[in-house]
Amino acid sequence: MPDKIMEVKDLYVRFYTYEGVVKAVDGVNLDVFRGETLGIVGETGSGKSVTTYAMMNMVPPPGKITKGTVIYRKDGKEYVLTEMPESEIRKLRGSDISRIFQEPKAALNPVYKVGDQVAEAILIHRRREMLERALESLQGSLVGLKRAVLERALKSEDDLLVRIVKRLPLVRRLYWSPVKAEARKEVVKILSLMGIPDPDRVYDMYPHELSGGMQQRIVIAIALSCNPQLLIADEPTTNLDVTVEAQILELMKELREKFGMTLVYITHDMGVIAEMSQRVAVMYAGNIVEIADVYTIFKKPMHPYTKGLLEAIPMPGRPLKDIPGTVPNLINPPSGCRFHPRCEHAMEKCKSSRPKLVEVEPGHWVACFLYHDEAEVSEE
Repeated sequence: MPDKIMEVKDLYVRFYTYEGVVKAVDGVNLDVFRGETLGIVGETGSGKSVTTYAMMNMVPPPGKITKGTVIYRKDGKEYVLTEMPESEIRKLRGSDISRIFQEPKAALNPVYKVGDQVAEAILIHRRREMLERALESLQGSLVGLKRAVLERALKSEDDLLVRIVKRLPLVRRLYWSPVKAEARKEVVKILSLMGIPDPDRVYDMYPHELSGGMQQRIVIAIALSCNPQLLIADEPTTNLDVTVEAQILELMKELREKFGMTLVYITHDMGVIAEMSQRVAVMYAGNIVEIADVYTIFKKPMHPYTKGLLEAIPMPGRPLKDIPGTVPNLINPPSGCRFHPRCEHAMEKCKSSRPKLVEVEPGHWVACFLYHDEAEVSEE
């Protein structure tokens, strides 16, 4: 059986707004297997991004995980992210679990050089490695003082001499300069891996000086700077033109294979799903309605919503077909199966009971009464 790197059990996320409580994620169960690319697909507002924010236990306010468990596994050890203190989770974010945010312009700080923004993650999560490299490279005047401070910092950041140096800006800059120099070398190396020409020059540029595709590569570089085991990509190519999108998708596939990462790819584009994913989870209105390998999803979809998404793909010689209606308001979602108001196969049972996500074939999970009779309670 494949090794699970992350397990999501009975996850509920609520947003407490002035208009009411938004039931954004409603009882999601999801396994992520080590080394795979899992695609999460669905319309805008289906809960894809919120689910993955909850997987990192970083749901933005006024959101809150009200129920459920998220387990991350590393080196035979389990980390229950939904129960860990924030200080401990921060050690895993960026280093072990990383994220490519949806909007590169929003993810990058406009007043800092892009190289410094990539270096920030390295100096936080790979500080010890940079300190060791800096010690090896020391030469010139004042080496004795620098070496003494760096050696003590390696042993403990709480060392009295290190704490004194940190409080004196000029001395701190002197001691910290070789560490920053090593971080810069590492950033230039990473930018080169991203396919960025002249990475040493790009390091000193600001976000507004770069194109959308280059900004996206910088955001990917930040996410990959600490060699994460699990990478969550939140629609990273949505606002790019098709040629740049193809380059970014190819780059991500190459990097996944090079670093042996597990990738969770969020999108609403079924064409990207076909290109990137090995397994697919289809989401609708806060629920996962179908999970299967990518070949099965395209050749033998079962849930009416999955079929609707596939029929909405433009194809030569075939009339374009949309899914009637819109994604429901999640403050007052439909009772029973949330898709039933838009489903041509809806039965009376669908209006009162929510179908359970059941494995109807090996590896193929569906939440639909057309294929089984198992229901579950839709509320916490």
